[in-house]
Formats: sequence, structure tokens, C-alpha cells
Amino acid sequence: MRKNVVGAVLALLGSAASAQGSAITLSGLLDAYAGSVQPSGSRRVSAVNSGGMSTSWWGLEGREDLGGGLRAEFKLNAYLRNDTGASGRFNGNETFWSRNAFVGLAGDFGSLRLGRDGAPNFLPTALFNAFGDSFAFSPLVIHADVPLYNGTGWDSVNAGDTGWSNQLRYMTPNLDGFVGSLNYQFGEVGSEAAHRNIGAGFVYSRGESGLGGFVHRVRMDNPTAGTVGVVKQGFAQQDAWMLSGKLGLGAAHLYANYEQATNGNLAPGAGELRSRTWSLSADYALGAGKLLAAFARTRWSGDAAVALNGQARGTLSLGYDHALSRRTDVYAVCMGDRITGHERGTSYALGIRQRF
Repeated sequence: MRKNVVGAVLALLGSAASAQGSAITLSGLLDAYAGSVQPSGSRRVSAVNSGGMSTSWWGLEGREDLGGGLRAEFKLNAYLRNDTGASGRFNGNETFWSRNAFVGLAGDFGSLRLGRDGAPNFLPTALFNAFGDSFAFSPLVIHADVPLYNGTGWDSVNAGDTGWSNQLRYMTPNLDGFVGSLNYQFGEVGSEAAHRNIGAGFVYSRGESGLGGFVHRVRMDNPTAGTVGVVKQGFAQQDAWMLSGKLGLGAAHLYANYEQATNGNLAPGAGELRSRTWSLSADYALGAGKLLAAFARTRWSGDAAVALNGQARGTLSLGYDHALSRRTDVYAVCMGDRITGHERGTSYALGIRQRF
């Protein structure tokens, strides 16, 4: 009875929205896997975890036709950990609507959004590697965005998270396969006008091939500000850029990525810590699924007295992702991981992902 009532209410809301020239959509993704997980320098842990191939999330989005080709839009998306039912991606510096929380206007000019939305580094990283936006098994994404808390001292390359809060974001219309973005995050710190983030990114698609990239200057952490003046390894500022490419060859796709990041301070003289990351990956259509292979390597260097200086990491993932339908797929992954001076780690997982 309760399900029938809820369904009737949603149907009425949908009818009302359509009648007013607007639409509201409930959507999301749930991903869970069982396996044995061991990053380099860690002990092996057998577990059921969420977010194997994609981070689980749910949310609402809507739009309203304002006439003359102009429309209003909003998006509220929250991450969750469906292995425990906890909200967010992790404990600590996290907000509830950390995936998206913006309102904006869109039209022939593109779109202008206010609120929390994607950072310029996210799409060029997630779209241009064989494992996509997997924060558990994509070597490129792991190196770029996932720090380790296991005694190795290994940090993620990118400062400022994959989403920026307090953001003004402009996205161009699709210009014959090219979509660009300009991102500005207000620091909102009194008497600290220099503490803000600025960046740009682009994605260009032509058939099964494409290019992507970003550049950013990060001086504020996310989702919440954290300690002003500290964004990465005690430094106050990060300048980074990446170029990514994808080449379609029949049943196969080849991907390549290169990123450089420099961590320093607003005033010169305290030294710098730099990272260089490269990645190669490929997928190959096989039956109703794809074979996946990816490798990434990151090396830190510089003239600052930081423990990461001189450290390197290499990560290799092999997998198969099998589609059961348009919404549901199952996957198997094996990953090897090695950080300088620490024992190699290996991980194995079987998982399922469903979109709604």
C-alpha cells in the first residue's frame, strides 16, 4: 500500500511538472563489490565495499523552460556508501550533497551554474581512461584523487577535490564536439582575497576518439575550506595541468594521459614539491562486455624537505566488465600496486553496478 501511495504521488508530481514546462528526475547509481583489498604498504583486508567501478550516488535534477531557448536548471546529488548505508564518500571533510548542488541558467550560450559542481580536473581524468571514474580500481584516478592513510604517507596528486564548492562555473555549448568550462571558486574568507580556486577544462569528441585537458590553480580545499593556506602536503598553492587522449580502433580504445602538478607557497623561498603522472590504458569489446587494462605511474620530486620527495608509485589493473542490460553490469578486477620502499599490494574484486 505504501509503495502504491509513493508511486501515485511521484506520478502526480511528474504530471504537474510536465504541465508547467518543467521536468524533475530522480536518478542514481549503486555499486558494490566483494573482494580482497591491499594497497601497497597495507595489510590484506577481505570486505564488501561500495563504489568499485563507480562511486555510488543518488539525487534529483530538474529544469524549467523559460521561453526563448532559455531554461533554468538545478541538480542535487549525494554520494553514499551502500555497503554500510553511510552517507558521503568518507568520514571527515565531506558534505551531504557533495556530488552536485547547483542552480543555473542554460541556453544557446551554454550554461552558467552557481553552487557545488565538478572541478576542472574531473572529466579529463574520468573520461579518458579504460576504468572510467573508478576510485577503487582505475590507476589514473587512484593516483590523481585518492590519498592513502596506511603509513606510506602517499598523497593524491590533485588538490581541491573533484568538485568545487562556492563555485561559479560556465560551460560552453557543444561546438562540433568541443565543450569547455571555466571554473572559479570563491574563497569566502575575510581579508584573504588570494585564497580562491580558478581553472579551466575541455573535452573534444570526434567519433570514437577525443582529447581532454585541464589547468587549475588551487588555494582552497573542498568540500569545506579546511585550513586556509594548506591544500597539499602543507603547501598553500597548487598549479597543475593535464592532457588526455582517446583513440578508437574498431573494437578497441587506447587512452593516454600526462599530468604535472607543482605545490608551493604564495611567497617564494620555501621550496616546491612536484609530481609527474603518466598513464596508458585500453579496453577491448568482447561479447557483451569489455576487457580492461590500465597502468599509471607517479613520481614526486622537488627542493622541499617533504617525505614524499623522491617517492614513486606504479599501479596496474586488469579487468572485465560485462553488461547484463542497459542499466546493470557485473565486473571482475585484479590490481597490483607498488610504492617505493613498501611491499607490493594486490587486490581482487567481483562486483555489480546498477543505474536507476
